[in-house]
Amino acid sequence: NFRELLCGSMSIPGDMLLDIPRITLCGNRELEIENYKNVLEYLETSIQLNCKDYVIRLSGKKLEITSITDESICVRGVISDISFTH
Repeated sequence: NFRELLCGSMSIPGDMLLDIPRITLCGNRELEIENYKNVLEYLETSIQLNCKDYVIRLSGKKLEITSITDESICVRGVISDISFTH
């Protein structure tokens, strides 16, 4: 689509124009996701986040949301798996 073409031709990061999540992972202990919509599930072993086109599921141990805003969310704990579903 037009936004994808614009990102490619102008070297603009996709998360800026396409409203896709940007995921920053520090080892398996800390994760930040920008451009999420809302939290669907919050358990010590599983966190599910709704994004524009899919759901991101984090699995692990002692998972804890340490920071949350309208734009980003930070999770700490022992992250063992990250999956994406439609």
